[in-house]
Order: sequence, then C-alpha cells, then structure tokens
Amino acid sequence: MTRNRFILFIALGLVVLLFSYIKKESAKDAYMSQKEELLVFEKEAKELGGLKNKHKDKKVTARAIASLQKIKTSSKNFTKSDIRVLEFDALDKRVLNQLIKKIQNSTLEIRKLDIIRESESLAKLRVEIKK
Repeated sequence: MTRNRFILFIALGLVVLLFSYIKKESAKDAYMSQKEELLVFEKEAKELGGLKNKHKDKKVTARAIASLQKIKTSSKNFTKSDIRVLEFDALDKRVLNQLIKKIQNSTLEIRKLDIIRESESLAKLRVEIKK
C-alpha cells in the first residue's frame, strides 16, 4: 500500500506541476500581449497629442492661409464672428485644383467649402475656416 500511495503522490505532483506550468505560460502570454497593446496605445496617444497641438496652433493656420494666398490672391477676405471667409474668383481648373489640394492637405478646420461654376472654364471658390 505504501508503494501505491507513493506512485499516486508522484503522479498527483506531476499533474499539479504540469497544471501550474500551463497556467504560468498562459499568464506570460497574456502579459506580453497586453504589453504590446499598451505600447501601441502609447504611440497612438503621442501621435494624437501631436496632431491636437498642430491643429490648435494659430501660426500653422496663418501659414496655410498665406500659402493659399500665394497660389491666387483672394477677391474677398473677411471675418465673421469666429469664421474667416476667403473667396477666390475667376479660377481656371489648374488653379482650382491647386487650391483644393492645398486645403485638403492642410490642418485648417473647414466649416464650409463651395465651388461655383461661373462659366465653361472658370469657377469660384468660397471657403469658410474656423479661426
């Protein structure tokens, strides 16, 4: 009977050892995956913070508007309460395309963008930008 109990005790010990090893490995895998997720989250948070600062920067907005003015000077440039309005008249398709690409690639907060065809080859662009 002592020998059977000894074999049973060893078998039970091996089962407990195997069970604890499997639990340890699964906990280790869970920790590593959470660590990777945390690193990804931290990277995204830093990028988001940088974008937030970039969008709030008044100098960047002023530079973007100045670059629009370099492509073609606006016929009207005025401000309403918290919105700046730029109107560009007599735009051919090349200049209109340049202005639209510049607006799309900038960090300007656009409230309204109107493109109005004046004639067969000319258009008018009206942009409302939040200050």
